Amino acid sequence: MRFPVVFLFSIAFLVGFIPKGIKLKPEKGFPIWLKDGSQRTDQTSGITFIGFKGTEKFFLICDDIGDIYHMKLKENKVKLEKVKLDEKVKKVLKHYDKWDFEEIVYDTKLNKVYLSVEGNGPNFMDEAGLFELIFKDNNIFQDEIKEIKKIEFPEWKILSEHFKPNIAFEGVAVSENRLFLGLEGTSVGELFLDSTFLYVVDKKSLKIIREIHTKNLKIHTICGLYAKDDFNLLGIDRNNKNLFLLKFDKDYSVLESTIHPLNLHVPGNANLQYVSAIESITMDSENYFYAIDDPWKKFYIPPTEILRQLKPVDAKNYRDFIPLLFKFNSNLIR
Repeated sequence: MRFPVVFLFSIAFLVGFIPKGIKLKPEKGFPIWLKDGSQRTDQTSGITFIGFKGTEKFFLICDDIGDIYHMKLKENKVKLEKVKLDEKVKKVLKHYDKWDFEEIVYDTKLNKVYLSVEGNGPNFMDEAGLFELIFKDNNIFQDEIKEIKKIEFPEWKILSEHFKPNIAFEGVAVSENRLFLGLEGTSVGELFLDSTFLYVVDKKSLKIIREIHTKNLKIHTICGLYAKDDFNLLGIDRNNKNLFLLKFDKDYSVLESTIHPLNLHVPGNANLQYVSAIESITMDSENYFYAIDDPWKKFYIPPTEILRQLKPVDAKNYRDFIPLLFKFNSNLIR
């Protein structure tokens, strides 16, 4: 059964405001640059934790220029390995105006990987969607993706109602029984408005259970989602530089909502912050969560007076538009 769109006036009426949690600071040694001795990422938009190998944590990350990587993380050192795309995958994407990979998420229950793609150009509605990625030997640690399959939602017309060129689902999360799909934002021209839409979808039937308008939750954009379980959701509001937490009842009305501002300081200087384009979120099995800052255009590069206070290598990395990885302790979330 699909519940009608909820504008959450009840929450605003009952509590009058959305509780604000403590400002979350990155773990020591973070943020770090998404580069190693031979490779770097570019316009990174998605990250998902897939497990351990020995003492190394493994993630999948995606760039919105069409690249996917395995990222190995040990303490605060990364190693990147690009994942190859089989010719069958390239054939599916051949006519896309842009391979705009925005979110990647691993379903631990079904051992599946999903990729959200935004549409661009005149055929943006045909391009946008959620896809399943099939890895070589059905092994997510393999270095090649053999197939890509578009997920066919029976109510896709409703889910895609607010899509525009370069605007679709930047937040995707999966739990045991649910998919959570977050629209990047609603906009007029290039101006983002003060709200967006979150869709709760049944994982088996792929039908909408609830669609939620976020205005009264003070969530302006959804650029990353992570489901702790069927009823507890974390997300990234890029435009406000916030982490938000939503707790649902059995009908997916919002029982609780909390916002945690994020301290997104520059590398090596915890007291120096600048404009961030924070995107995506994932959590490892040790209760740490990760988010990515994608300084994809000049607006997000600190001015000279800030760059002068950084190490030369950090200033150069900013000028080269290299993304940053943040790590936070989720035990501080309340």
